[in-house]
Amino acid sequence: VNVVGCFLILKVLGDHMKEMGGGSMVNTASMAGPRGTPAMAAYVASKAAVIGITKTAAKDLAPYGIRVNSLSPALVGPGRMWDNQNQMHAKSGSPYFDSDPEVVAKNKINSVPMKRLGSVDEVVQSAGWLLSEEASYTTGINLEVAGGLS
Repeated sequence: VNVVGCFLILKVLGDHMKEMGGGSMVNTASMAGPRGTPAMAAYVASKAAVIGITKTAAKDLAPYGIRVNSLSPALVGPGRMWDNQNQMHAKSGSPYFDSDPEVVAKNKINSVPMKRLGSVDEVVQSAGWLLSEEASYTTGINLEVAGGLS
């Protein structure tokens, strides 16, 4: 879904934006893509592909006045996805994760230079900036919304 969905939406939206004379779009990647995350090989590969597709589409669509960027959030919460990911990592058996989901969560937060989770609002604001005219010379980037985690 991450790769094929991104590709299909870019094709349809790109064709529409060509007819409209330009536009801007933001693909959702993840810090797992550029960083790599233990016990999540398929997810990491799919999000890395979204970043690659974004960079290629940005070059292909720039002559039509279309900007294409991606956004890579990391450690956004609290919430169901945050809790589920910590439980999955705790059960993974990976030497990188504790078997207690609460310890996994604490260790992840401590690995972020800002020492906190990001919020959904912060991710939305970053996407809004990429879509805005304030970012009119910005295309082909992957914006990491990750509290300094790299």
